[in-house]
Amino acid sequence: MSLVKIEDHIFTTHESLLKEEPQIHLVGKNCLKILKEFEDRLTLKSINEWMLLSRALDQTCGFETSWDDRKILKELVSGQEHPVSWYAHNCKATNVSKLSTS
Repeated sequence: MSLVKIEDHIFTTHESLLKEEPQIHLVGKNCLKILKEFEDRLTLKSINEWMLLSRALDQTCGFETSWDDRKILKELVSGQEHPVSWYAHNCKATNVSKLSTS
């Protein structure tokens, strides 16, 4: 079964697990793949920051722009602090599909 556990939260693509625990989060396959890459360095705080940042980027730059979520997470887990404008300028994806968090 594909899942990523961060603190006491589980991120998975399996909708059937939503009934099991209140701390299950349904994510897309691409999202899970990227989360797996960072699994040992992720915290719930960095995941929450990433989700908020993704929404902020979508709202300020439009849904037609895709973001390099791998680069965004790399910056967040390394503790780099940037304004949303830095991410908008430096994290546009080139042939990277938009990740779904639901």
